[in-house]
Amino acid sequence: MRRPAGVLPGVLGWLEENLRWFDPEVWERHLPRRPFPPGPLLELLGFLRLLTREQGPAALPQGLREGALDLAERITGTPEFTTRLRRADALFPYHLNVVALLGLLGRPRPDLLKTCEALLASGAGGHFQPHRPLLSRLELRYFADRAALTLPAGIPDRASLYAGSVPALGPDPLSLDDDEVYAFTHAVFYATDFGADDVPQGGALRDTVRVLLASHLIGGHLDLLAELLLCADLTGLGETDLARRSWGALASARRSDGAVPGPVHRPAVLSGLAGEKAEAYLFGTCYHTTLATGLAAVVRLGRGGTPEPDPPEDVSSPAIPPPSPPTGAPAEEIRAWAESIARAAPHAPQPHRQVWAQAVTGALTLAARRRDPVTLTALLTAAGPLGARNTPLARAAAARLAAGWCS
Repeated sequence: MRRPAGVLPGVLGWLEENLRWFDPEVWERHLPRRPFPPGPLLELLGFLRLLTREQGPAALPQGLREGALDLAERITGTPEFTTRLRRADALFPYHLNVVALLGLLGRPRPDLLKTCEALLASGAGGHFQPHRPLLSRLELRYFADRAALTLPAGIPDRASLYAGSVPALGPDPLSLDDDEVYAFTHAVFYATDFGADDVPQGGALRDTVRVLLASHLIGGHLDLLAELLLCADLTGLGETDLARRSWGALASARRSDGAVPGPVHRPAVLSGLAGEKAEAYLFGTCYHTTLATGLAAVVRLGRGGTPEPDPPEDVSSPAIPPPSPPTGAPAEEIRAWAESIARAAPHAPQPHRQVWAQAVTGALTLAARRRDPVTLTALLTAAGPLGARNTPLARAAAARLAAGWCS
Protein backbone atom coordinates (compact mmCIF):
# COMPACT_ATOMS: atom_id res chain seq x y z
CA MET A 1 0.00 0.00 0.00
CA ARG A 2 1.27 3.49 -0.83
CA ARG A 3 1.32 5.44 2.41
CA PRO A 4 0.60 9.15 2.95
CA ALA A 5 4.35 9.82 2.89
CA GLY A 6 4.21 8.85 -0.78
CA VAL A 7 0.92 10.61 -1.42
CA LEU A 8 2.15 14.04 -0.35
CA PRO A 9 5.00 14.41 -2.86
CA GLY A 10 2.56 13.44 -5.61
CA VAL A 11 0.09 16.08 -4.41
CA LEU A 12 2.79 18.76 -4.29
CA GLY A 13 4.09 17.88 -7.74
CA TRP A 14 0.62 17.98 -9.28
CA LEU A 15 -0.22 21.31 -7.65
CA GLU A 16 3.01 22.90 -8.88
CA GLU A 17 2.47 21.51 -12.38
CA ASN A 18 -1.07 22.91 -12.47
CA LEU A 19 -0.47 26.19 -10.63
CA ARG A 20 -1.69 28.34 -13.52
CA TRP A 21 -5.20 26.90 -13.21
CA PHE A 22 -5.57 28.55 -9.80
CA ASP A 23 -5.65 31.89 -11.64
CA PRO A 24 -9.36 32.80 -12.03
CA GLU A 25 -8.69 34.21 -15.50
CA VAL A 26 -7.26 30.88 -16.66
CA TRP A 27 -10.00 28.88 -14.85
CA GLU A 28 -12.75 30.81 -16.63
CA ARG A 29 -11.50 29.97 -20.12
CA HIS A 30 -13.17 26.59 -19.91
CA LEU A 31 -14.75 26.22 -16.44
CA PRO A 32 -17.83 27.93 -14.96
CA ARG A 33 -17.18 31.17 -13.13
CA ARG A 34 -17.30 30.71 -9.37
CA PRO A 35 -19.15 33.06 -6.96
CA PHE A 36 -15.75 33.77 -5.35
CA PRO A 37 -13.36 33.48 -8.30
CA PRO A 38 -10.15 33.03 -6.23
CA GLY A 39 -11.80 30.14 -4.30
CA PRO A 40 -9.43 27.41 -5.51
CA LEU A 41 -6.44 29.67 -4.79
CA LEU A 42 -7.77 30.28 -1.30
CA GLU A 43 -7.86 26.52 -0.70
CA LEU A 44 -4.30 26.21 -2.00
CA LEU A 45 -3.09 28.96 0.35
CA GLY A 46 -4.73 27.18 3.30
CA PHE A 47 -2.94 23.97 2.36
CA LEU A 48 0.42 25.77 2.03
CA ARG A 49 -0.08 27.40 5.41
CA LEU A 50 -0.77 24.04 7.09
CA LEU A 51 2.22 22.42 5.40
CA THR A 52 4.45 25.29 6.54
CA ARG A 53 3.15 25.02 10.10
CA GLU A 54 3.56 21.26 10.33
CA GLN A 55 6.80 20.72 8.40
CA GLY A 56 8.46 24.12 8.09
CA PRO A 57 9.05 26.39 5.09
CA ALA A 58 11.61 24.00 3.60
CA ALA A 59 8.85 21.47 2.91
CA LEU A 60 7.25 23.81 0.36
CA PRO A 61 8.42 23.63 -3.23
CA GLN A 62 9.73 27.13 -3.86
CA GLY A 63 8.06 27.46 -7.23
CA LEU A 64 4.67 26.49 -5.80
CA ARG A 65 4.99 28.83 -2.84
CA GLU A 66 6.20 31.88 -4.76
CA GLY A 67 3.82 31.31 -7.65
CA ALA A 68 0.79 31.02 -5.37
CA LEU A 69 1.77 34.09 -3.35
CA ASP A 70 2.51 36.16 -6.45
CA LEU A 71 -0.92 35.28 -7.81
CA ALA A 72 -2.64 36.11 -4.50
CA GLU A 73 -0.79 39.43 -4.29
CA ARG A 74 -1.84 40.33 -7.81
CA ILE A 75 -5.50 39.51 -7.11
CA THR A 76 -5.66 41.32 -3.76
CA GLY A 77 -3.94 44.34 -5.30
CA THR A 78 -6.73 45.02 -7.77
CA PRO A 79 -9.36 47.74 -7.15
CA GLU A 80 -12.03 45.11 -7.84
CA PHE A 81 -10.87 42.97 -4.89
CA THR A 82 -10.88 45.93 -2.49
CA THR A 83 -14.32 47.04 -3.68
CA ARG A 84 -15.79 43.60 -3.20
CA LEU A 85 -14.18 43.22 0.22
CA ARG A 86 -15.72 46.51 1.35
CA ARG A 87 -19.18 45.31 0.38
CA ALA A 88 -19.03 43.01 3.43
CA ASP A 89 -21.47 40.68 1.71
CA ALA A 90 -21.72 36.88 1.96
CA LEU A 91 -18.29 36.54 0.32
CA PHE A 92 -16.57 38.79 2.86
CA PRO A 93 -15.14 35.90 4.94
CA TYR A 94 -13.28 34.58 1.90
CA HIS A 95 -11.85 38.00 1.05
CA LEU A 96 -10.66 38.24 4.66
CA ASN A 97 -9.19 34.76 4.55
CA VAL A 98 -7.13 35.40 1.40
CA VAL A 99 -5.63 38.50 3.00
CA ALA A 100 -4.99 36.70 6.29
CA LEU A 101 -3.29 33.74 4.63
CA LEU A 102 -1.09 36.05 2.59
CA GLY A 103 0.17 37.54 5.83
CA LEU A 104 0.69 34.15 7.47
CA LEU A 105 2.74 33.07 4.45
CA GLY A 106 4.96 36.14 4.52
CA ARG A 107 3.22 38.68 2.26
CA PRO A 108 1.22 40.83 4.73
CA ARG A 109 -1.40 43.38 3.66
CA PRO A 110 -1.98 45.34 6.89
CA ASP A 111 -4.11 47.94 5.06
CA LEU A 112 -6.62 45.33 3.95
CA LEU A 113 -6.62 43.60 7.35
CA LYS A 114 -7.32 46.95 9.00
CA THR A 115 -10.27 47.43 6.63
CA CYS A 116 -11.58 43.97 7.54
CA GLU A 117 -11.29 44.73 11.24
CA ALA A 118 -13.11 48.04 10.83
CA LEU A 119 -15.92 46.43 8.87
CA LEU A 120 -16.41 43.76 11.52
CA ALA A 121 -16.33 46.38 14.29
CA SER A 122 -19.06 48.34 12.50
CA GLY A 123 -21.27 45.27 12.15
CA ALA A 124 -21.27 45.60 8.36
CA GLY A 125 -22.86 42.56 6.81
CA GLY A 126 -24.21 41.31 10.13
CA HIS A 127 -22.02 38.23 9.83
CA PHE A 128 -22.13 37.34 13.51
CA GLN A 129 -25.84 37.91 14.00
CA PRO A 130 -27.56 34.91 15.61
CA HIS A 131 -29.79 34.34 12.60
CA ARG A 132 -26.78 33.68 10.37
CA PRO A 133 -25.93 29.99 9.73
CA LEU A 134 -23.85 28.68 12.60
CA LEU A 135 -21.15 27.15 10.40
CA SER A 136 -20.72 30.50 8.64
CA ARG A 137 -20.23 32.24 11.98
CA LEU A 138 -17.76 29.59 13.16
CA GLU A 139 -15.87 29.83 9.87
CA LEU A 140 -15.57 33.62 10.04
CA ARG A 141 -14.58 33.51 13.71
CA TYR A 142 -11.83 31.05 12.80
CA PHE A 143 -10.58 33.22 9.95
CA ALA A 144 -10.61 36.32 12.18
CA ASP A 145 -8.80 34.52 15.02
CA ARG A 146 -6.18 33.20 12.62
CA ALA A 147 -5.63 36.75 11.36
CA ALA A 148 -5.35 37.99 14.99
CA LEU A 149 -8.10 40.58 14.44
CA THR A 150 -9.65 42.40 17.37
CA LEU A 151 -13.38 41.71 17.37
CA PRO A 152 -16.18 43.59 19.13
CA ALA A 153 -17.12 42.38 22.60
CA GLY A 154 -19.91 39.85 22.79
CA ILE A 155 -19.05 37.82 19.70
CA PRO A 156 -18.98 34.13 20.72
CA ASP A 157 -15.64 32.39 20.64
CA ARG A 158 -14.99 29.29 18.54
CA ALA A 159 -15.65 26.86 21.37
CA SER A 160 -19.07 28.39 22.02
CA LEU A 161 -19.98 28.34 18.34
CA TYR A 162 -18.72 24.78 17.92
CA ALA A 163 -21.03 23.68 20.74
CA GLY A 164 -24.00 24.24 18.44
CA SER A 165 -22.44 22.66 15.35
CA VAL A 166 -23.25 19.35 13.64
CA PRO A 167 -20.45 17.27 15.23
CA ALA A 168 -21.03 18.66 18.71
CA LEU A 169 -24.75 17.85 18.70
CA GLY A 170 -24.32 14.08 18.33
CA PRO A 171 -25.68 13.72 14.79
CA ASP A 172 -27.42 10.61 13.53
CA PRO A 173 -25.09 9.14 10.85
CA LEU A 174 -28.06 7.49 9.12
CA SER A 175 -29.55 10.90 8.36
CA LEU A 176 -26.52 12.92 7.28
CA ASP A 177 -26.36 13.84 3.62
CA ASP A 178 -23.13 14.85 1.88
CA ASP A 179 -23.58 18.56 2.61
CA GLU A 180 -24.07 17.81 6.29
CA VAL A 181 -20.97 15.61 6.38
CA TYR A 182 -19.01 18.48 4.84
CA ALA A 183 -20.43 20.74 7.57
CA PHE A 184 -19.37 18.12 10.12
CA THR A 185 -15.76 17.93 8.93
CA HIS A 186 -15.33 21.67 8.52
CA ALA A 187 -16.67 22.43 11.99
CA VAL A 188 -14.02 20.09 13.41
CA PHE A 189 -11.33 21.74 11.27
CA TYR A 190 -12.28 25.26 12.37
CA ALA A 191 -12.73 24.41 16.04
CA THR A 192 -9.28 22.80 16.24
CA ASP A 193 -7.37 24.85 13.63
CA PHE A 194 -6.68 21.57 11.83
CA GLY A 195 -5.31 19.94 14.95
CA ALA A 196 -3.41 22.79 16.57
CA ASP A 197 -6.02 22.90 19.36
CA ASP A 198 -7.68 20.06 21.23
CA VAL A 199 -10.89 18.55 19.93
CA PRO A 200 -13.73 19.93 22.06
CA GLN A 201 -15.29 16.47 22.41
CA GLY A 202 -13.89 12.99 22.84
CA GLY A 203 -15.58 9.63 22.61
CA ALA A 204 -18.91 10.56 21.05
CA LEU A 205 -17.26 12.49 18.25
CA ARG A 206 -14.76 9.69 17.70
CA ASP A 207 -17.55 7.15 17.34
CA THR A 208 -19.31 9.27 14.72
CA VAL A 209 -16.08 9.79 12.77
CA ARG A 210 -15.48 6.02 12.82
CA VAL A 211 -18.93 5.27 11.38
CA LEU A 212 -18.71 7.98 8.71
CA LEU A 213 -15.20 6.95 7.72
CA ALA A 214 -16.26 3.32 7.29
CA SER A 215 -19.30 4.42 5.29
CA HIS A 216 -17.35 6.64 2.89
CA LEU A 217 -14.60 4.07 2.49
CA ILE A 218 -17.20 1.62 1.19
CA GLY A 219 -19.11 4.28 -0.76
CA GLY A 220 -16.00 5.57 -2.50
CA HIS A 221 -16.62 9.31 -1.99
CA LEU A 222 -12.92 10.19 -1.98
CA ASP A 223 -13.43 13.88 -1.20
CA LEU A 224 -15.20 13.17 2.07
CA LEU A 225 -12.99 10.16 2.74
CA ALA A 226 -9.94 12.45 2.76
CA GLU A 227 -11.65 15.00 5.02
CA LEU A 228 -12.80 12.27 7.41
CA LEU A 229 -9.27 10.83 7.49
CA LEU A 230 -8.11 14.21 8.75
CA CYS A 231 -10.86 14.09 11.39
CA ALA A 232 -9.74 10.56 12.27
CA ASP A 233 -6.28 11.86 13.14
CA LEU A 234 -7.76 14.69 15.20
CA THR A 235 -9.88 12.23 17.21
CA GLY A 236 -7.28 9.53 17.83
CA LEU A 237 -8.27 7.13 15.04
CA GLY A 238 -5.29 7.74 12.78
CA GLU A 239 -3.51 4.51 13.71
CA THR A 240 -6.49 2.21 13.30
CA ASP A 241 -6.82 -0.47 10.63
CA LEU A 242 -9.84 1.43 9.30
CA ALA A 243 -7.71 4.54 8.73
CA ARG A 244 -4.95 2.52 7.08
CA ARG A 245 -7.43 0.89 4.71
CA SER A 246 -8.88 4.32 3.93
CA TRP A 247 -5.40 5.58 3.08
CA GLY A 248 -5.01 2.53 0.87
CA ALA A 249 -8.19 3.46 -1.01
CA LEU A 250 -6.97 7.02 -1.61
CA ALA A 251 -3.52 5.88 -2.66
CA SER A 252 -4.97 3.31 -5.05
CA ALA A 253 -7.34 5.84 -6.60
CA ARG A 254 -4.77 8.53 -7.31
CA ARG A 255 -3.59 9.04 -10.84
CA SER A 256 0.00 8.54 -11.95
CA ASP A 257 0.41 12.35 -12.09
CA GLY A 258 -0.42 12.63 -8.36
CA ALA A 259 -3.99 13.93 -8.67
CA VAL A 260 -6.78 12.27 -6.67
CA PRO A 261 -10.04 12.19 -8.68
CA GLY A 262 -13.04 13.93 -7.16
CA PRO A 263 -16.62 12.63 -7.01
CA VAL A 264 -17.58 14.33 -10.29
CA HIS A 265 -14.53 13.13 -12.23
CA ARG A 266 -15.38 10.81 -15.11
CA PRO A 267 -12.45 9.20 -16.99
CA ALA A 268 -14.72 8.60 -19.99
CA VAL A 269 -15.41 12.33 -20.26
CA LEU A 270 -11.72 13.16 -19.94
CA SER A 271 -10.83 10.69 -22.68
CA GLY A 272 -13.05 12.61 -25.09
CA LEU A 273 -11.24 15.90 -24.52
CA ALA A 274 -7.89 17.21 -25.71
CA GLY A 275 -5.49 20.06 -25.10
CA GLU A 276 -6.44 22.82 -22.71
CA LYS A 277 -10.02 21.58 -22.43
CA ALA A 278 -8.72 18.27 -21.09
CA GLU A 279 -6.40 20.08 -18.67
CA ALA A 280 -9.28 22.23 -17.45
CA TYR A 281 -11.58 19.26 -16.91
CA LEU A 282 -8.90 17.32 -15.06
CA PHE A 283 -8.10 20.28 -12.82
CA GLY A 284 -11.71 21.23 -12.12
CA THR A 285 -12.69 17.68 -11.16
CA CYS A 286 -9.57 16.79 -9.17
CA TYR A 287 -8.10 19.82 -7.44
CA HIS A 288 -10.30 19.81 -4.32
CA THR A 289 -9.94 16.11 -3.56
CA THR A 290 -6.20 16.36 -4.22
CA LEU A 291 -5.92 19.27 -1.76
CA ALA A 292 -8.06 17.46 0.83
CA THR A 293 -5.80 14.42 0.51
CA GLY A 294 -2.78 16.67 0.93
CA LEU A 295 -4.22 18.27 4.07
CA ALA A 296 -4.90 14.87 5.60
CA ALA A 297 -1.43 13.61 4.68
CA VAL A 298 0.23 16.68 6.24
CA VAL A 299 -1.62 16.15 9.53
CA ARG A 300 -0.92 12.39 9.45
CA LEU A 301 2.80 12.95 8.92
CA GLY A 302 2.86 15.71 11.53
CA ARG A 303 1.58 13.21 14.08
CA GLY A 304 4.35 10.73 13.49
CA GLY A 305 2.46 8.80 10.84
CA THR A 306 5.60 7.72 9.05
CA PRO A 307 7.10 5.31 8.73
CA GLU A 308 3.80 3.48 8.98
CA PRO A 309 3.73 -0.33 8.65
CA ASP A 310 1.66 -1.76 5.86
CA PRO A 311 -1.46 -3.51 7.15
CA PRO A 312 -1.43 -7.29 6.95
CA GLU A 313 -2.72 -8.64 3.68
CA ASP A 314 -6.36 -9.62 3.71
CA VAL A 315 -6.59 -13.40 3.60
CA SER A 316 -10.00 -14.01 2.07
CA SER A 317 -11.79 -17.26 1.36
CA PRO A 318 -15.40 -18.40 1.44
CA ALA A 319 -14.89 -18.98 5.18
CA ILE A 320 -12.98 -15.75 5.83
CA PRO A 321 -14.55 -12.84 3.91
CA PRO A 322 -12.63 -9.56 3.48
CA PRO A 323 -12.86 -6.89 6.19
CA SER A 324 -15.25 -4.78 4.13
CA PRO A 325 -16.69 -4.58 0.62
CA PRO A 326 -14.36 -3.03 -1.98
CA THR A 327 -14.37 0.74 -2.17
CA GLY A 328 -17.11 1.87 -4.53
CA ALA A 329 -18.69 -1.61 -4.68
CA PRO A 330 -22.20 -1.74 -6.21
CA ALA A 331 -25.14 -2.65 -3.98
CA GLU A 332 -25.26 -6.28 -5.12
CA GLU A 333 -21.60 -6.74 -4.16
CA ILE A 334 -22.24 -5.24 -0.72
CA ARG A 335 -25.16 -7.64 -0.26
CA ALA A 336 -23.04 -10.62 -1.31
CA TRP A 337 -20.40 -9.56 1.20
CA ALA A 338 -23.04 -9.22 3.95
CA GLU A 339 -24.34 -12.73 3.18
CA SER A 340 -20.81 -14.16 3.42
CA ILE A 341 -20.37 -12.39 6.78
CA ALA A 342 -23.61 -13.86 8.10
CA ARG A 343 -22.35 -17.37 7.20
CA ALA A 344 -18.82 -16.88 8.53
CA ALA A 345 -19.47 -14.91 11.70
CA PRO A 346 -20.67 -17.74 14.02
CA HIS A 347 -17.36 -19.61 13.59
CA ALA A 348 -14.92 -16.69 13.14
CA PRO A 349 -12.42 -15.45 15.75
CA GLN A 350 -13.32 -12.32 17.68
CA PRO A 351 -10.86 -9.99 15.88
CA HIS A 352 -12.53 -10.82 12.54
CA ARG A 353 -15.97 -10.25 14.04
CA GLN A 354 -14.95 -6.84 15.39
CA VAL A 355 -13.63 -5.67 12.02
CA TRP A 356 -16.73 -6.96 10.21
CA ALA A 357 -19.05 -5.32 12.74
CA GLN A 358 -17.38 -1.97 12.11
CA ALA A 359 -17.72 -2.38 8.36
CA VAL A 360 -21.36 -3.50 8.66
CA THR A 361 -22.08 -0.33 10.63
CA GLY A 362 -20.52 1.80 7.89
CA ALA A 363 -22.36 -0.11 5.16
CA LEU A 364 -25.65 0.27 7.07
CA THR A 365 -25.14 4.02 7.06
CA LEU A 366 -24.40 4.00 3.34
CA ALA A 367 -27.46 1.86 2.51
CA ALA A 368 -29.69 4.11 4.62
CA ARG A 369 -28.32 7.20 2.88
CA ARG A 370 -29.10 5.56 -0.47
CA ARG A 371 -32.55 4.47 0.75
CA ASP A 372 -31.83 0.90 -0.31
CA PRO A 373 -34.08 -1.43 1.73
CA VAL A 374 -32.80 -4.65 0.17
CA THR A 375 -29.17 -3.95 1.06
CA LEU A 376 -30.19 -2.61 4.47
CA THR A 377 -32.03 -5.87 5.21
CA ALA A 378 -28.99 -7.97 4.22
CA LEU A 379 -26.72 -5.89 6.45
CA LEU A 380 -29.07 -6.12 9.43
CA THR A 381 -29.12 -9.89 8.95
CA ALA A 382 -25.30 -9.92 9.03
CA ALA A 383 -25.28 -7.74 12.14
CA GLY A 384 -27.10 -10.44 14.13
CA PRO A 385 -24.35 -13.11 14.39
CA LEU A 386 -21.78 -10.34 14.87
CA GLY A 387 -23.52 -9.17 18.04
CA ALA A 388 -24.14 -5.78 16.43
CA ARG A 389 -27.90 -6.11 15.95
CA ASN A 390 -28.75 -4.26 19.15
CA THR A 391 -26.51 -1.24 18.74
CA PRO A 392 -28.37 2.09 18.68
CA LEU A 393 -27.52 2.61 15.02
CA ALA A 394 -28.69 -0.88 13.95
CA ARG A 395 -31.89 -0.54 15.98
CA ALA A 396 -32.58 2.85 14.39
CA ALA A 397 -31.97 1.42 10.91
CA ALA A 398 -34.31 -1.51 11.61
CA ALA A 399 -37.02 0.78 12.95
CA ARG A 400 -36.87 3.02 9.90
CA LEU A 401 -36.91 0.03 7.59
CA ALA A 402 -39.99 -1.31 9.36
CA ALA A 403 -41.64 2.09 9.00
CA GLY A 404 -41.14 2.03 5.23
CA TRP A 405 -38.58 4.86 5.39
CA CYS A 406 -36.45 3.49 2.56
CA SER A 407 -39.25 2.59 0.15
